[in-house]
Amino acid sequence: MKFTRRAALELSLALWARAEEQAHQHGSTKENAAVYRFRFLGPAEVTTIQRFAAVMIPPSGRSGGAAAAHVSRYIDHILASATPSLGRQWRRGLADWAKAKDEDKLLGKLAVNEFAPKSREDQFFVLFKSALTAGFYTSEEGILQELGYQGMGFLREFPGYQGEEFVKPANYKPLLRSI
Repeated sequence: MKFTRRAALELSLALWARAEEQAHQHGSTKENAAVYRFRFLGPAEVTTIQRFAAVMIPPSGRSGGAAAAHVSRYIDHILASATPSLGRQWRRGLADWAKAKDEDKLLGKLAVNEFAPKSREDQFFVLFKSALTAGFYTSEEGILQELGYQGMGFLREFPGYQGEEFVKPANYKPLLRSI
């Protein structure tokens, strides 16, 4: 049997679809909560992720935050097939963070250098934040509950933003750089 480009493409698409399906099961149902077994992270590392994730994406009026999205499962799923060097970086970073007494203080210190990381700790902060936001906003909790995504429907008319106008607090510091 000759292996054609078409067969290779079909196989690639099937494998990609399967991987996407598995990656998006991290926050979907209560049944998954009882079934999931961590393959990379240990109990102390999971606890550390949950501590800091709860500070960075807390529950809101719209969603249950990072805890309800089970971002620690998402991170574990990614790290289970990651390179050994990335795994070591996560283990070091989580071990350092586990010693912290005040999550807000540590995150505030690390966020200062977010766009120009200077140390290993700064680099881990960026890595953690990226994984956390990817895990949250690809979960049902993040995309459906928090963002209110309604699917790929056709809108005859775009209603625009219907919420309240944003008022900057006195101590407001943007998370993203100004252009």
